[in-house]
Formats: sequence, structure tokens, C-alpha cells
Amino acid sequence: MRLPLLFLIFTMFFSNTWAQQERNVSKDLIKGKINELIESGRRQEQAPQQAEEEKPDTTYVEGPTESGPKPQQDEQALLDSLMEVNQDAQLDEGGGVTAQGFIDTTYFKNRVLSVKKRRPKKVYNSENAWEKYYLLTHGNAYKKKHVIDSTSKVFGWHPYWMGTAYKSYNFSLLSAVAYFSYELDPGTGGYKTIHDWKTTALVDSAHKHDTKVLLSVTNFGATNNATFLSNLEAQQNFISTLITLLRERNADGVNIDFESIPSFSGKQFTNFIIDLSSSLRSAKKDYMITLAVPPIDFDRVYDLRQLNSHVDLYIIMGYEFYGANSKVAGPVAPLNSGQTWWEYNLQNAVDEYLVGGAPSNKLLLGLPYYGAEWETNDLKFPSKVKRFVRYPMYRNIRKEHGELPCCEDEVSKSKFYVYRDKQNNYRQLWYEDSLTLAKKYDWVKEKQLGGIGIWALGYDNGYPDLWKLLAAKFALSEDQLKLAAVTARSKRLSWRRWLGLAFRIIKNPNYLLRNPRPLFGIFGAVFGVSMIGFFVLYRYGCRFKRMLNIVIKGGLALLIILLVALIFIAMQFTGAREIVFLLGGFIIGAIIFLWVSRQFLSEKDLP
Repeated sequence: MRLPLLFLIFTMFFSNTWAQQERNVSKDLIKGKINELIESGRRQEQAPQQAEEEKPDTTYVEGPTESGPKPQQDEQALLDSLMEVNQDAQLDEGGGVTAQGFIDTTYFKNRVLSVKKRRPKKVYNSENAWEKYYLLTHGNAYKKKHVIDSTSKVFGWHPYWMGTAYKSYNFSLLSAVAYFSYELDPGTGGYKTIHDWKTTALVDSAHKHDTKVLLSVTNFGATNNATFLSNLEAQQNFISTLITLLRERNADGVNIDFESIPSFSGKQFTNFIIDLSSSLRSAKKDYMITLAVPPIDFDRVYDLRQLNSHVDLYIIMGYEFYGANSKVAGPVAPLNSGQTWWEYNLQNAVDEYLVGGAPSNKLLLGLPYYGAEWETNDLKFPSKVKRFVRYPMYRNIRKEHGELPCCEDEVSKSKFYVYRDKQNNYRQLWYEDSLTLAKKYDWVKEKQLGGIGIWALGYDNGYPDLWKLLAAKFALSEDQLKLAAVTARSKRLSWRRWLGLAFRIIKNPNYLLRNPRPLFGIFGAVFGVSMIGFFVLYRYGCRFKRMLNIVIKGGLALLIILLVALIFIAMQFTGAREIVFLLGGFIIGAIIFLWVSRQFLSEKDLP
């Protein structure tokens, strides 16, 4: 009896030992394979000349993707198959747990650097054609005028494919708008296309509200960036071409959007920005230079401490944390991760740049006006993905689903919607709306960042709620406007301001030609003195001595000549119609004044 019992105990002991060894072997196999992949990735980074150009992601935000997630490399596929040993570990892949964080970092980099490479399948050559294609509307626009708080900036990209969507933009709520884009030819520095930059009415529409207009310059892919950044002749040609384009449209600067800059080109990129800054500000000292930067400096190319004195704004592309190639459906722009989501989030992205040396007042957080939709295994979250469906614009989400009351993820501060489609498949849609963006805007203000960026303007066309949110969060209130008006009035009347202006004009008379506003102040002063002179001369002229009368008449004539000269100078900068009205009003007013004054000039016989 004891012998079978001992045999059973002996068998169970060795069985458990053997099973434990099997599990250890599996774990060692997985760890070994992960280490091989990591080491392989490092070797590829150290040998950039062997790297192949990354293929662009052609998925566009508007249309569905019919196929499933893109196939990965053989090594990646092998590792994925190994991971299926542990189903929970595979589910956690989007959460950045242990080795899975390395895998998703690669996916994340590809997603982030593919956002602006997505293009519509259609090709049109005019803004009106794009308007018809997207059925853009301008009737439900939010047009109330506001003044943005000087402590915050609101930056937005206008993609060329959004056509005339700018007609419904509230430019008073935008500090700067970047026209997307000058597509760089890396070999020459010229452009492959600038789309409608030379003709778009966006520029003049923005300037009417004192909104800065920038030209966004794009260069995608490691090979393209390495080619351009190693070619000084191409860089000089680019800078010359850019200055010409900015001058032609009286634009205000540039937004540099170079994505997938290889690590070995980091110093060249810094030198390029310094050279660009020097050249642009020699042409016009007020030109702005802004950089679009990824949420993670993947290849350590941004030497922020060197760039800070040459760059006005950094706009973090704070999106694509989950998207087309993620294994789990989740928020496109999570503020936090908690225990649910992958460890990278908007807070980490901002902190990385602040620690790296970016001034908080120059750092803007770019946020998406689009969402991401997947077909999933179930309706709970996080849920594994069967296939990626599309990137819908905010306007399409509202058209298809209305104003969804449910639901918000408290951790990520993002909206999600789960449902069954017509084929009875599970769907998950993650996006931002006015409620979730409000919380992210509040966080930006609490963090004392420079403001926010928007990818992309026009994606909310037909729905004014996101514009109203910008007004609520970044515009001055009525009381603040009254205080600002009083302050501005006192500054305008300050003798120091006028003295400083006089010194600038004396030092450089061309200042008046570049900035004609002081001319109108001088015009007002001359006009007032002239009118007073008329009144004094015709009311009391007979009482003055002959010499004083001549002096007054001569001075008055000089003032009138100066007045006319100022009008003709101003005609170079303002509309002819306004000048005609101004001259006509002056002449009519003078005639009326002379007629009324006749009673003081008529001679009367003394009794």
C-alpha cells in the first residue's frame, strides 16, 4: 500500500517539475525572441544606410478601410504568434506591459508619422471642387467676434483638401492658421506642389481678423529627410523659394513639419533651422517659425536648448496613441493611462518636452478633430481588434450618430461609443467632443502651456460646438474686454509710445511704408489742426495783424498739402473707395464750414 502511494507522489513531483520547466522554457523562448528583436532594431538604427523608406499609410480620415490591419514583418508575426501562448498578455499589448511596450512603440511611431501622409483618394485642382466633394456648408457657422487671451494661442492646420471650409472659420478665435502644405522636393528644395497657396482667399480672410497665416512645409520619410538635410544647396533654394512665397501673399511665417528625421540627421536639422531663422528674419524680423513635433522624440533629433532661440512655437502632435495598427481599440488622444491603457499619453508627451528644455509658453498641445473606429471581439474595453475600420472626421461622427450622450472614459478623458453594425459585428468608436476637449483644454491651462493646436480645421464643418468651446476656454470675457480696452486706450495716449514711434520713424523712414498705421494717426492730428485753423482764421482773422495772418494762412496751406500727401501715401495700403469717401467728406465738410462762417466774414456798415 505504501509503495503505490510513494510511486504516485514521485510521479506527481516529477510531473510538476517537468511542467514548470516547460513553462520556463516557453518564457525563456519568448524573452529570447523579444531580446533578439530589440537587438535587431538597435542594429537597424545603427545602420541607417540600409534602412528602407517607410511606406506611407494611405488610409484617409474620411473613408473606410476595407482591408484589415496591415501585415507586419516576419519577425513581428513570429513574436505575435508566440504571444498567443498567453491571451491576457496579448490583450495587454495596448497597455505597454513589459515587452509588449516595445512592440506597440514601433506601431505607435508608424501611426503618428502617417497621420499627415493620409490623403483623399480623389484629386481636385480647386477649392470649389473640394467643397462639392465634401458637401461643405457655411450656413451654421459660429461668427461671434472674440479676442483671444494673450496668455494662450490657438493654432490650426487647414489641409488643402478641406477646400473652402475656411469660409466658416471664426478667425477671431485663431492665433495662427497654417496652410497645409508646401510639399518639399528633397533633392532640390523646391516644391512638388503648393496646391492653392497662391490663390486661396484663406490668407486675406485670416488677416482681416489679425490671425497669422503660415505656410506648412512637409517632408516625410527618413530617406527624404536625410537627403534634404545633407544638401546645403537644396536648403538655400528652399529658403529663397519660401521667402518669395511668403512675400507674394504677405504671409507671416512657416510651419516646419518634417517627420521621420533619422537620428544621424539631428545636428543637420538643428543647423537648418538656425539658418532658416536667420534668413527669414533678415527678410522680415516678424516672420514666425513653428515646428510640428511627434509626441515622443523617437530618434532624439530635437536639440531643444539650441532650437529655442530660433523657434517661436512647438506643436506636439498629440494623437494616434491608438489607431490603424493597434491590437486594442482605445482613445486616440488619452490624457492619462491609469491601469487600463498603454503607458504613453498626453501628459507624458508634454512632460518629455518640458524636461527636454522646451519653454512651457512655446509648447502647444495638438489635439484631433477626428476619431478612430474598429471592429472588435466584444463591446467591453479594452477589447482586442478584429480589424481597423476608418478614421472618421468629427463632422461625420455627428452626421451618422448625432450628439452621442454616452460614454466617456474617465481615465483617458476621451469619448467612446460601442454598437453592433448591420452585419451584427461589434464596433468601437473613440473620438473627442466638446466635453472631452474641454477637460484637455483645462489641463493645458493648468499646465500653463502656450496653448493648443488643431488637426485639422474644417473637420467639424457644419457643427459650431467646437468653436463655441474655443471661445469659452480661450477668449476674453466681456469684463476682461472692457478692462483691456481701457488699458489699450491709455497706452495709445502715452507720450512714451509716441516718442518711441517718432524715434523709429527718424531712424528708419521706411518703417512708415511697411507699417502705415501711424499715417492715420498723423492724418487725424493734421485734420484736427486744420479744422481749428479754419475756424480761428475765418472767425477772428480780421483781428489779427497782417503778418500773423500771412503766417497762419501759410501754415494752414502747408498742413493741407501734408494732409493730401498723407492721403496719397495711404492709398497704397487701403482701398481706393475708402480714400474717395474720405476726400469727398473732407471737401464737403470744408464747403459747409466756409458757408456757415460767412456770417462772421461779411462786412456790415456801421451806423
